[in-house]
Amino acid sequence: MRRRWFFLGAIALFFWGLWVLEVRPGQLIPSEGGREAAGDFLSAAFQPALDYEESDMRGGEVSFLGKIGKALWLTVRYAVVAMSLAFVIGVIGGVLGSRAWWSQPNLFLQVLRIGTRLLATAIRSVHELMWALLFLSAVGTSPLVAILAMALPYGGTLAKVFSELLDESESSAGEVIRASGGSGFTAFFAGVVTKALPDLATYALYRLECAVRSSAVLGFVGIPTIGYEIKTAYEDGHYHEIWSYVYALLIVVVLFEAWGAKVRGLLTKGTPSRVGEEKGQSLSELWRGRGRSWFLRFSVAILAVGIAAGWMAEDRWGAGVGWEQRERNLDRFTDEMVPYPVREADGDWSVFGSWFSEKMSDRGTVALWRTFHVGTTAILLAGGLSLIGILFAARTLAASNPRGVRDGGGKIRGLLGLFLRGGSMLARAMPEYILAFLLLRVFGPTYWVLIFALAIHNGGILLRLGAEVIDNTKSQASEVILAQGGNRSSAYLAAMMPAGFNRLVLFLFYRWESCIREATVLGMLGVASLGFLISDAKVSFFYDEMILWVGLGAALVFVGDLTSDFVRGKLRTVE
Repeated sequence: MRRRWFFLGAIALFFWGLWVLEVRPGQLIPSEGGREAAGDFLSAAFQPALDYEESDMRGGEVSFLGKIGKALWLTVRYAVVAMSLAFVIGVIGGVLGSRAWWSQPNLFLQVLRIGTRLLATAIRSVHELMWALLFLSAVGTSPLVAILAMALPYGGTLAKVFSELLDESESSAGEVIRASGGSGFTAFFAGVVTKALPDLATYALYRLECAVRSSAVLGFVGIPTIGYEIKTAYEDGHYHEIWSYVYALLIVVVLFEAWGAKVRGLLTKGTPSRVGEEKGQSLSELWRGRGRSWFLRFSVAILAVGIAAGWMAEDRWGAGVGWEQRERNLDRFTDEMVPYPVREADGDWSVFGSWFSEKMSDRGTVALWRTFHVGTTAILLAGGLSLIGILFAARTLAASNPRGVRDGGGKIRGLLGLFLRGGSMLARAMPEYILAFLLLRVFGPTYWVLIFALAIHNGGILLRLGAEVIDNTKSQASEVILAQGGNRSSAYLAAMMPAGFNRLVLFLFYRWESCIREATVLGMLGVASLGFLISDAKVSFFYDEMILWVGLGAALVFVGDLTSDFVRGKLRTVE
């Protein structure tokens, strides 16, 4: 009954979102001129450029392939450097925000822990693209802008997740160490950190993969990553060059994902976190018992070299504008970020309320409401499509003998499952912002573009996570259905999906908060939402309005984050 009401509510919310956004099926059919332009753009995907499309660009100092290589190098370098800084922020915030760190917390320490977690949630509520716009407005273009724009939200995310992983780690070993006379510091690191270390490392690697995609997106606000080259080629009408950049980005992201998956698998295989405290092993003994894979050692060495090279390759991180110009930019930004009526009233903040009400009644409320529905509608579409795709993508259901029962399944199902798993990898690899940017050329400025971009990317993620849930779910009922001659669809709908329902919904809410976060910036592409208002204010140098819209977007993400955490917590207690 609970599942039935959930599905009915999801369907109602989906169509409500379409009604609020005023989207219609007819908007998916471009005009005659639009169809011709879309056809040219899509046909170029089958003929990516290997050289500059304009003849006067050929023979320059940098070849076209060299230009791609340089853009990819900057994309990866900024991502690696930003993640090294984010990791430091995440470790400090994760430890301070963890209950496991404070063995005897008093009121002050409790306030510090809660304050740390709230601060982490606040800084990650602002999208990295928004951070980049703020820093660009304040100090101008520089490599350091790209680093800080990614490091702050990613550091906040790592801090939150690290604290949760430490809290969920078993603490009995630490209690044994304390009882034996060991210090709280030793008990925490030997009894808690060693058990959580594989999960901490695997999540940090996952965020590194995400950072590569985020680094590419920063190119759309002027950072010289591969996203900048995609945007420039689009403005010049060089469609073949666009697809060359897109394919190069996809290759790099897929390689990072494959490498990360391999390393994460090695980290969670035979790790200290799986060692029982009854063996009484010390921290050094646990370390000596870790996996000794040559691939893992090589990966750690390459990552260390990459971080060092990333930091050392830039001799002037603040380069871009002179110090005097940067100071003038900062002074202007800090002055004009104060609401205009407050400045006119010599700092009298009593007029702020009327100004805020005017802005919200004018455009703010509508943009906020539509941003919420874009993210919600997209995740519901992604969730619905992934539930259908899991039937074919789950390895258990695609096997010739699902749950050990031969039912005459053919090779077509297995090939379809392989196709869907490959497609989901490509969908996950493509950043939502770049995907929406490409879809705009096909469908024009409509909310369908934002919904599809978010749904495709998150659908790929949910398909992978959902398939793993089904593969790992033990259900005797499914085996009985198959053994009695039932088909795979019946086993999936009647047994496997109900058994893994809570986990599937948990992942849905996890991705929902990400959709809300991304929906706040996709409007920068020209579709009316909070992102559009932010971009418009930035172009007009209305920094007070830009701060207002960024703050509203962060508040929306913050509320969505807290709601998602609450729901997921409830689901975990039910499991």
